[in-house]
Amino acid sequence: MKVKSFSWGVIQGQLEQKIQAEYVRVFVRYDELLGRVKARLHEDVTNYVICTWFNHWTTVLIEEHISAHSKVVPTLKNVKGIDIFFDDQPFDLKVTYIPRDYSVSEAMKNPKDLAVWMYENQGAQRFGADNRLFVVLLDKHNPEKSWELKRDFPLVFQKIDDFFDKEKVLKTDEVVFAFDKNTYTAVSTVLIITN
Repeated sequence: MKVKSFSWGVIQGQLEQKIQAEYVRVFVRYDELLGRVKARLHEDVTNYVICTWFNHWTTVLIEEHISAHSKVVPTLKNVKGIDIFFDDQPFDLKVTYIPRDYSVSEAMKNPKDLAVWMYENQGAQRFGADNRLFVVLLDKHNPEKSWELKRDFPLVFQKIDDFFDKEKVLKTDEVVFAFDKNTYTAVSTVLIITN
């Protein structure tokens, strides 16, 4: 609850590039470099660390809650691309938000299209064609504040329990998507949690 804002400051995975492009290769004078680092980079790195920390630990708690559900079998060891088994299917859990460029109303109407979009727009360094269970958090009144739902554990845990109590993996959960000129098929389920 101490996290009051959610401003990355740096695009995830691009800290090294930012340092090179905006500091190392720009400033010739040592004192100017240090001044700029203290003025801007320190704040950007602090924001990045706080956002990463917040995401990590709230995700850990959500994944632990999911793993404790009676219809879920967690993996015993870290297996790349598999966090749980649900309805005899392996799933990689992804706790996320509706992407900035994606229509909220379209996501609500057709979550399967959202899943395809998320597969097709994942970064190359994070690519995976594994079955995925997307837990998507959405503040309907203010989508920019959706990150705050991630720490509303009573709400999130209740919605997760309701989902697993009634859902089953169906043939219609299969998605086909394209990535890097290849076509993939996976099983994907989307749980959109709103306030």
